[in-house]
Amino acid sequence: MESELRLNAVMISRKDQGPLNLEDLIRTLQAQAAPVTDRIDAATRLAEMATDPRSVHALLKVLDDEAEPRLLMHVVGLLARKKIYSAVMPLIDIILCTGRSGVEKADPAFAKAESGMRIRIAAIQALGRMGDARAIVPLMSILGNQRENYRLRLAAAESLGRLGDGQAVNPLINIVQDEQEPSQYLKESAIKALGMLGDIRALEPLLDMFDGQKGLKSKFNFLKEQIIEAIGRLGSNENRALKTLLEALNDEASGIRLSAVESLAEVGDKTCIAPLRERLFDGDDDVAIAAVSTLYHLGGEDLIREILNTQDNLPHFIRQELESYVP
Repeated sequence: MESELRLNAVMISRKDQGPLNLEDLIRTLQAQAAPVTDRIDAATRLAEMATDPRSVHALLKVLDDEAEPRLLMHVVGLLARKKIYSAVMPLIDIILCTGRSGVEKADPAFAKAESGMRIRIAAIQALGRMGDARAIVPLMSILGNQRENYRLRLAAAESLGRLGDGQAVNPLINIVQDEQEPSQYLKESAIKALGMLGDIRALEPLLDMFDGQKGLKSKFNFLKEQIIEAIGRLGSNENRALKTLLEALNDEASGIRLSAVESLAEVGDKTCIAPLRERLFDGDDDVAIAAVSTLYHLGGEDLIREILNTQDNLPHFIRQELESYVP
């Protein structure tokens, strides 16, 4: 029997094969003695046949029974891409380590093992891509659990942002505001997720956090960039938000200036045109070029022509960039 399964696997992986045979693919997928590459190939082909309930059932069975990490991670990704919503609860079992999945039954140390970590992260990312609200509470429980590895919590924050549900706003804000939270990376992911959610409730906490970062050393610059980008995604021209973005235009860190220029395009307030024109002379070329794009976004071709006609001292490359925006 084992040799027959190996033969089926080899036959399926041949490039000169005839029409795909669903039953052969399922047998290869379930054959633990077959090479893992052939089983992965069978899973990929079954996913292409996801309109057939037998194919979906075979892929879901991997979540329940499989202990091979590479195959399991591959199937998790396939289920997410195909948006097989019947996979949501088995994926939740995996991320919460409920003991129901095959990989947990095979390895009692699953939750602490590196392979287990990678599988759980893949499942968290899959839930974010699938967009099913049933994942919100489990993801929030991982996000808020400081005993979990920070990599899991990072993935949970990003998936909550992808899900786009307002329930996640307060837990994400709590991460941003928690002075006892040891992971700066997690705060950055929570800030990014808040920007993705686009909920105005996040604005004041983000502004407070940016104010709290003023004067801190360069190792916090990326965090400040994330805050500025998130404020931009919220799209508010509320006075304090606009003031923060305009101040960031003059930050000594070019990455923060660049984020501010790009965020002002998203806010879309024409009162920012004058300070943005000053950025055409920025010492960082990327910032200056981004300023051209934002100015075009705010004022269109008329503004670009006006700048070209009235500013004689523009750097040559900026003049060329401006000219590319008008016929």
